[in-house]
Amino acid sequence: MSRTRLILFASIAIVAALAGAFLAREIFRSGATPVTLQSGTILQPPRPLPVFSLLDQDRQVFDNGRLVGHWSLLFFGFTNCGDVCPTTLALLAAMNKTFDGLSPAQRPRVIFISVDGQRDNPDSVKAYVKNFDVTFIGVTGRQSDLDALTSAVGVPSAVRQLENGAYAVDHSAAILAIDPRGEFRAIFSPPHTLDALASDYRSLIGTT
Repeated sequence: MSRTRLILFASIAIVAALAGAFLAREIFRSGATPVTLQSGTILQPPRPLPVFSLLDQDRQVFDNGRLVGHWSLLFFGFTNCGDVCPTTLALLAAMNKTFDGLSPAQRPRVIFISVDGQRDNPDSVKAYVKNFDVTFIGVTGRQSDLDALTSAVGVPSAVRQLENGAYAVDHSAAILAIDPRGEFRAIFSPPHTLDALASDYRSLIGTT
């Protein structure tokens, strides 16, 4: 394995550890015992999201109100990602196909939020997510707004300069579940598998 990839994986591991520490702190503060999932943790009680305002793939405002009234699965990445993002989005697309029996209110909206505000724009995130599932929603925004959101929910990203002068963005592969009240309800931690993720989601919404 190349030195660059080792650094990438180490950075992602650090981000995942930070996310775990954040969740542990929140659960401790709540005084509640979390329900055990195969690949994640339920927050009890759910945690309100910080106020944010981004831009969706159709150049419409994407804010807290867009997460109310339905379940959402948020995944943070970037369109130039070489492995983590396409693998995770392909998995989410496959998972969506297993939910044909769920009602529209139970089916999640999958939202891809770019952490690369410098290169990703509404057009690029739209083209990217539609390669995986036409129902996926792409979101981007100013880098400062993206950083504020990822830091607040415990999945920060970090720019890593490459030897050729370009850069990559190290980020977590965690998937965040947002409930119909628009609150942070659970986090699914990598490594992800189709069976575990689909089962955990059904458990989360109470259909098992």
